[in-house]
Amino acid sequence: MSKQASNFQKKAMRPMYRGKEIFKPVNEVYRFKTDGFHGELFRPERDNYPGKALICFSGSDGRFEWTRMLAQVFQAHGLTALALAYVAEEGLPKAFYHVPIDPLEAAAKRLHGMSYEKVGLWGISKGAELALTAGSLLPGLVNAVVAVAPMNTVCQGFSEETGITIMPGSAWTFHGEEVPYTPFGLDKFPTGQVVWKSLKAREVTMYDLYIPLVQNPNPAAVIQAESITGPILLISSKMDTMWPSEAAAEQIMKRLRENNFSYSYQHLSYDYGGHLFVPMELRLAKFFRGDRGKYKELSREARMDSLTKTLEFVTRW
Repeated sequence: MSKQASNFQKKAMRPMYRGKEIFKPVNEVYRFKTDGFHGELFRPERDNYPGKALICFSGSDGRFEWTRMLAQVFQAHGLTALALAYVAEEGLPKAFYHVPIDPLEAAAKRLHGMSYEKVGLWGISKGAELALTAGSLLPGLVNAVVAVAPMNTVCQGFSEETGITIMPGSAWTFHGEEVPYTPFGLDKFPTGQVVWKSLKAREVTMYDLYIPLVQNPNPAAVIQAESITGPILLISSKMDTMWPSEAAAEQIMKRLRENNFSYSYQHLSYDYGGHLFVPMELRLAKFFRGDRGKYKELSREARMDSLTKTLEFVTRW
């Protein structure tokens, strides 16, 4: 880790813990070539949730670096957490296109093999889409899902290498097969439209691009959350204008009710906070109105409350 990245990490996390250092050495490092997945395991000094572990990962705006930071937040509260990368690391795709879910399966198997009886997933934004999708495809291996700023359908893939490019297929694959997806219905990413609306809103927004996917998804692409073998916690903010996560969460809740989902499920919808609804401070958050200015402290309180609720959720697995 570079000195700059290390300083950023400390600056990002310290406010949440009133200056107390929470950093512990990484217990184990895993790489795709040797282990089938890219991740780092953070074990707490005192395990407050014995037999339980959480695999966490970021969204399309995050990097593995802040996934590691998030894992350390959970570690600081006594929970074993595995920070997982699913793109942009050695052996993994560079784009959010045909990203294999198989490495996540390998990670869950590894944790179960280490005597963690219950393994949960925590994902945000694109990572929430992954968490729900993977949970539905891995019954028994995944025992709970926390989806922050979620999506109710598998989406079309895209690349960010030279601007944003819509790719001709699904964001995900599983065991070599493409996971059905809901297409954007566009040949080209509407860069000009997105920039204009973001400037007008004074924050990054792709809400209009995703609302048709939430409201009218391809039936075959709707995430079958009712197949998840464990409780589900959905978290969203009413101020999330990046994509319609609150509406997507309500669609998921409706599906769970209609299918008489046998495990507990809950949607926490907060009045404040932006798209990056994480229990730590990120510089990227300044691009969202819900995390700056008069909303900054209200957002922080909401995000920290979501951490408390998440840990309570883990207790009840």
